[in-house]
Amino acid sequence: MPGRRTRTQVPRGQTGNRYEQTIADLQSKVEQLSQSLHARSGARNETPSTVNSPHGRPDVPTEAIGDRGNSFEGDSSFMTHSKQVTQAFEASLASTPQIDVDDALSGAVANLHKALDSSNPPPLTPAYSAESPEHDDCHGLSNLPLPPSDVVLKLLKRAKVERQRIFDEVPALELTTIIKHCQKVFFATEPYSIATFIIVNVSLVLLLRGLSEVARKESQIGHPELAQYLAILPKNVDHAVRKLPLVSPHSIENITALHLACSLAIESSIQASPWDLISTAARMALSAGWHRLGRKPGDNEQRLKRITFWSIYAMDRSMALSLGRAPNIQDYDIQTDRLACPADIDSPMGPMLACWVEVGELQGQTYHQLYSAHAQTQATETKARAAEQLAVRCLEIQRRFRSNAKFEDHYYESLQVQEIGFHSLLTMIYRMVPPADSTHPLQFGNQCILSARTALNLHNRAWAKTRAPNNYTEEDWRIFVHWSTLFSPFVPFICVFGNVIAQSDLQDLALLGEFVSTLQSAAETTHTVRKLHHACSSFHQIAKVFVARHSQHVAPATTDTEISSTTWPPLDGNGEFTHDQLSDNMLSQHDWDLMLSEWDLGLGTIDARQMSSFLDLLPNTQ
Repeated sequence: MPGRRTRTQVPRGQTGNRYEQTIADLQSKVEQLSQSLHARSGARNETPSTVNSPHGRPDVPTEAIGDRGNSFEGDSSFMTHSKQVTQAFEASLASTPQIDVDDALSGAVANLHKALDSSNPPPLTPAYSAESPEHDDCHGLSNLPLPPSDVVLKLLKRAKVERQRIFDEVPALELTTIIKHCQKVFFATEPYSIATFIIVNVSLVLLLRGLSEVARKESQIGHPELAQYLAILPKNVDHAVRKLPLVSPHSIENITALHLACSLAIESSIQASPWDLISTAARMALSAGWHRLGRKPGDNEQRLKRITFWSIYAMDRSMALSLGRAPNIQDYDIQTDRLACPADIDSPMGPMLACWVEVGELQGQTYHQLYSAHAQTQATETKARAAEQLAVRCLEIQRRFRSNAKFEDHYYESLQVQEIGFHSLLTMIYRMVPPADSTHPLQFGNQCILSARTALNLHNRAWAKTRAPNNYTEEDWRIFVHWSTLFSPFVPFICVFGNVIAQSDLQDLALLGEFVSTLQSAAETTHTVRKLHHACSSFHQIAKVFVARHSQHVAPATTDTEISSTTWPPLDGNGEFTHDQLSDNMLSQHDWDLMLSEWDLGLGTIDARQMSSFLDLLPNTQ
């Protein structure tokens, strides 16, 4: 027929030769790709598996750090495209029956699959294993003071027969793990790692803090000795974390040590930065692939990894929002299942940790949508809508937590920290919803003020309970202050201060004063609380002077009785503050800049110069 291509008959022998040539070409290309991949992954594995340490003994062999786990590096673009091409090639073979897949071709494809298998990484190199933080002199840690071994044995024996609170507060830490590491440190027959030393010291701090008065007496530990141990152990941790190598294996031991050291740094004010510690722990956990963990029933190690990962996640989120930084672990990159109670954590603290993870997710969204550099470029209305949606989610998490969690009396402070955290976060969220009818730059919306007042009242109520006889110690209160006001963003004080300035609210002024007084005892022993106390005292003093001065000019006939209930700086004969009194109580521009530059007060674009100028709006009577 016209237009129809005439099919030419090809001898059968020539067809076979053409298919054989095609197969040979494909085999050659697959073998070249396989060899290239093997060369990439195997070039680093030509040296022996161990090296000698400077002290003449073999350092840690590669097999000895098997708990390091496989590196999670993700698939490079080259690897991803290679896998896709291999799959397409196999599909084409299956759909082309004319091509006989012989052993040679099958073997080449199998070798390629093996080379592309990211779950089977090459062995560790000696250069990496030699950097394992373990040496003959234990990095000088063996010279640091520790509690007597008989005291440690008493603590461990008691923990065997009587459940200690440490295992509720740190559910990823098991008694067998503590015993194993204590044996390495207190009965050392070989060098131990820095991570082991950190785990031991933090564990002993938590065990000693958890001793009841009866248990302390039965263990024959006097108050002076207890205070001494609780003083030296955090210093040991501070000393040890400074010796950790910049690049350490991402083993369970190292990640656990950094996580525990961060918790201690938050509540003990050791020199090491909690943010640096949790950031390093987060990066190690990501490198170890803990964000992509599967759920294996009965696998206790996987369970402990999952608990530790989500604990690091929650701490990372809270500190990131506090410091105004993006978190290290992003939600869109996580496949690891959330914690389930009681399957993962069978203790009263399980629901609290699970809730903490949910709050951490919300904190990350709050930073991204309301406080990040990108959010600052958005319109006020856009941020207000986002804030309202975030607030609804926060209230739902709070409601669900209250209905599901059952706590005994000795978990009171942990519950209060969580409740204060809810209202502090709500304050930050509502901070981005502008007030309906106010032009004063320090006037916040009603919901923001209500949340801020609730947070301060909860804090003050906890202080009142602490002061009750035989209730809590000064040390308990100091730790409470660290977790409730320093760990997460404590913006409520600033928002209530703004309301005092905008509305001359005497009840809010008294609320500020009570809060400042609660920090006094903790400020005497902790530098970070002392800094917070100084800043809050300055704000409170400014508010007192401002309200008193404003009252003299706005409503002198009605403020005498109200002002008499508060202690104000004395007035001169004309009912005014003297110049010396004002200069003593009001902050200079330099003071404002210095004080506010040290604290992220959650005021958005309002800087120190703007805030101090608000106080100059009053009429000058001179």
